[in-house]
Amino acid sequence: MDTPKEKPDDARIEDTERAIKTRCVSVSENNGLGMHEMAVLTPEEIKAEKRYVLKLDLIVLPLIAVMYFLATLDRGDISNAAIAGMDAELHINPKKLSQCVAFFFIGYIVCQIPGNILMRAIGPNVQLGGAMIGWGLATTVMCEAKNWQAIAGLRVLIGAIEAFLQAGPLYLTLWYRREELATRGAIFFSMMAVAGSMNGLIAYGVEHNLNGVHGWGAWRWIFLIEGIMSVGMGFVVLALLPATPETAGWVFTKKEKEIGMRRSREAFNIPHTKIQPKQLIAVIKDPKVWFYAFVYSCTNISGACFSSFLPIIIRLLGYSTLKTQLLTIPVYVVTGVFTIIVCTCSDRFRKRGIFLIGSFLLAAVGWLLLIVSSSRNLSFGGTFLVGMGSYPSVVLIQSWMNSNVIGFTKRAGSLAFIMIFGQSFALLGAEIFNDAPKYYRGKGLSLGSLVVGALATILLMFYLRYANDRKRRNQDSEEASKKRALGMEEICDDHPDFMFWY
Repeated sequence: MDTPKEKPDDARIEDTERAIKTRCVSVSENNGLGMHEMAVLTPEEIKAEKRYVLKLDLIVLPLIAVMYFLATLDRGDISNAAIAGMDAELHINPKKLSQCVAFFFIGYIVCQIPGNILMRAIGPNVQLGGAMIGWGLATTVMCEAKNWQAIAGLRVLIGAIEAFLQAGPLYLTLWYRREELATRGAIFFSMMAVAGSMNGLIAYGVEHNLNGVHGWGAWRWIFLIEGIMSVGMGFVVLALLPATPETAGWVFTKKEKEIGMRRSREAFNIPHTKIQPKQLIAVIKDPKVWFYAFVYSCTNISGACFSSFLPIIIRLLGYSTLKTQLLTIPVYVVTGVFTIIVCTCSDRFRKRGIFLIGSFLLAAVGWLLLIVSSSRNLSFGGTFLVGMGSYPSVVLIQSWMNSNVIGFTKRAGSLAFIMIFGQSFALLGAEIFNDAPKYYRGKGLSLGSLVVGALATILLMFYLRYANDRKRRNQDSEEASKKRALGMEEICDDHPDFMFWY
């Protein structure tokens, strides 16, 4: 409905919020899904929405992308620091290095639930910006470490703080519809791949120019530089990142706020919703969430081994330390570009499972080459395949689950649930990757997990298809009528008219 031109902008926003609440009550008596149906737009409204989405992409996505870029720099710098002299100076053997990598996931796992559930209460901009400042400070302090215990302890702290960043995919669901999530997720997640290449480039530059300056080894400069970058960017996020569509500040006009609130409803969100504790129990009872958690665990084993140990894997192919740092760059660049391509296709075709299976198998071939090949060039090619399969699979799983789980509390709880499981297995992968020099155990575990993950994905697709068929069969049942009378935050994705993507 067009808003009268003479009505002030503030009054129009108030009318929009009032209409949402009124419709939420009236529709819940009939069909709780009705308020989330796609609106019929005029050609002018379609153009206005496209301009809004473009503006959203230019404001929100770069900030989220930079956050994940810097988080990945700080998370992965442990391996670059090791080959830049930290292992020798602090007497860190392969087992202790593996433990330093693994300890990150302890704090990361413990803080997953508060990191997701509290996002609305804290405020996305405060939570995400504050997390950047926190882990940046912890990374900066690592440059003064005197022993491996200090490195290990700070890694636990960094993991705990970075857990609050993992609400990023949940934050996107407030702004984007389900058919837009994978592409946007791929854009900021590909920055993690770019960060991997930048880690190598930064490490190369530091080793070449700063090693020994002021009596510091190159590895100390790596921690200092990357930590300061995160702290500075954290303040930028605090100032610029819009919180939610209903509370967006000066960044958007009044008309754009109206568009954002409508799109948020179409993405199955309810403004100003509160935490529903019973939906956390529903997470545990939902079979598909367990499927997602298991599949996510499988890809995290491969991803953790790849991101944490890629420089070491390449160095063991016989390259020098400096060349090793440089050779990580093309691997990550190709991985980032391929991730965007795969996830864009997934959104366009509105399919998740088949693209996820392909990603699993591609990464599996890469690990197989790293295990059996004696050719340096072929093994180096295998690192490309591992990255090209591992990175898209993470985005596909998260966007798939966010597309099929609705209701803020259940969606946030589900994301925390799969992250806890996934990072627990990532911890296993990082811990078992310690049998130098060939690392057959870690490579073999990664290969096996990907094959099992592909099989589990097939089962998940069949389960979701069965769940849709069951909903269709029961459309006219008394149970379906009772469920339609419930609000969206009460019934969530169990609504009889909500169909799952597979």
